[in-house]
Amino acid sequence: MGALIRAFDWSATPVGPPDAWPQSLRLTVRLMLNSQHPMFIWWGPDLIQFYNDGYRKTMGPEMHPSALGAKGRESWAEIWDIIGPQIDYVMAGKGATWNENQMVPIKRHGGVQEVWWTYGYSPIDLDGAVGGVLVVCTDVTRQHLYAEELRNRSELMARQFEHAPGFIAVLRGPDHVFEMANAAYRKLIGDRSVVGKPVVDALPEIQKQNFVNLLNEVRATGKPYVGRRIPASLVSDGSERTHYLDIIYQPIFEPDGTISGIFVEGQDVTDHVKIEKQLTVKNKELAHRVRNALTMVGAVANQSLSKAAGDEAMAAFHGRLQALGSAQDALTGTHFSGGDLIKIVELAIAPHRSRPESIVVQGPSISMGPSQAQSVSLALHELATNATKYGALSSDQGRVDLTWSSADGVFHLEWRESGGPPVKQPTRTGFGSRLIRMLAHEIGGELELHYDPDGFWLHLSASQDRLLTASKN
Repeated sequence: MGALIRAFDWSATPVGPPDAWPQSLRLTVRLMLNSQHPMFIWWGPDLIQFYNDGYRKTMGPEMHPSALGAKGRESWAEIWDIIGPQIDYVMAGKGATWNENQMVPIKRHGGVQEVWWTYGYSPIDLDGAVGGVLVVCTDVTRQHLYAEELRNRSELMARQFEHAPGFIAVLRGPDHVFEMANAAYRKLIGDRSVVGKPVVDALPEIQKQNFVNLLNEVRATGKPYVGRRIPASLVSDGSERTHYLDIIYQPIFEPDGTISGIFVEGQDVTDHVKIEKQLTVKNKELAHRVRNALTMVGAVANQSLSKAAGDEAMAAFHGRLQALGSAQDALTGTHFSGGDLIKIVELAIAPHRSRPESIVVQGPSISMGPSQAQSVSLALHELATNATKYGALSSDQGRVDLTWSSADGVFHLEWRESGGPPVKQPTRTGFGSRLIRMLAHEIGGELELHYDPDGFWLHLSASQDRLLTASKN
C-alpha cells in the first residue's frame, strides 16, 4: 500500500500533494503503513481515505483500490447510518469511540457480507482541532461465530438438562452449593428454590441421612458414587416422604486436575420399587397356591393309583412332582417372568447329591423362561434319578459333571457320568428320555445321547436368542 499511496495523484483530491500535507497527517500515515494491524484514515471535511495492507486484506475487489483517495460518505453509503454518527462524534472533538463485536456489513466478493468488528475511532490533531479520524480495527467474525455456536450449544444443553426425564443438579465447592437443578430435581424436592444455597441449607432433612458424607467422599477421592434403590426422606408439600433413588455422583474436574464440584444425576424409582414389592407378595402367594395344588395332585394320585401303579411308579411320580415344585421355587422372586439356570439346576439336583463331589456343577448365570425352567427341572430330575438307579450315582465312586456355557450366541449344556457301572444301550425309550427330548424341543435345540460303556453323556445345544426370547415371554 505504500507504493500505491506514493503513486496516487493526491493533488486531484482536497488533501493536495503530499509535500503540502500537515505534519500530523504525515506522521499518522507513516505510522499506519508501518503497522501490520488493519488501520484506516479519514481526513478532512470530505473524509478522504487512506488504508494499509492490513486493512486491504479485509476488502474485496468492490472496494480496493477504488476506496483509496475517495470520499468516505460515498464509499460507505450503505453503512453510513452505522459509522457516520461515530465519525461525526470524533470530528466534532468529543473524543474517541470504541466498539466490540459490532456487526458492520461490507461489500466484498460479489455481495454484502455480515462482518463483526472490534474497532476504535481516534482523533488526529490539526492545529488544536480535529483534522481526521484514525481507525484501528480487527475482523472478529470467526471468533464471533464460534462464540455464537458455543452459546447455542450451551443453551441447547441447558434445555436438554432442564427437560431431561431424570433429575440433574450441579453442586460447586466444598459446601456443595447448588449451581443448577433441572425440572425433575425440583419436582423431587417439592419445587423448592435451591440455586445458590449449600445443600444442607437447601435440603435440611438430608443432614440426618448419609448423602452429605457421600458427597464429601466423592470430592475427597475423585471417585464417582453409584447407588441403586437408595431410600431418601425428602420434604414435599410440607410432609416428609420416602423415595427410592438410583443416584450417580460424578466429580467435576478442572483442567488443572482439581475438583470444583459434583454432577448429580439419577432416577426416582419409587413407583418401580413399590410395584416390585407388590409383585413379590403376589408371587409368594401364587407359589404357595401352586405348591398346595401339587400336594393335592400327589394326594389324589396316592388314593387313586397307588395300588394299581406300585411303589416304584408312585415314587417316580412324586419325584416328578417334586421337580415341578423345585422349578416353581426357582421362579419365585422373578415374578414368574423367568428363572436363573444356576438356581434351577441346584434345586433340581439337590435331592440326588449324596456327596458334594458326586455332582459337580459349572456354568454362568443364564435367564430362562417359565416353561423352559420347568422343562429343564424335569429333565435334570430324570437324569439324576436314572444316574442314581443305574448310572454313576449308584456307585460310591461315581460322579456327574454338569456344565453349560454360552459363546457366539450358542448355548451348550452337557451331562457327563463317570465312575459308575458299565453302561448299556437301553432297549426302549423311557419317560425320562421323552422328557429330555421335550426339553430340546422346548428351546429349539439339538440333542445328542451317548451310551458309552465308561459312562452315559448328553450334549444339548441351542440358540442363546431362543433362551433370552423365552425369558421375556
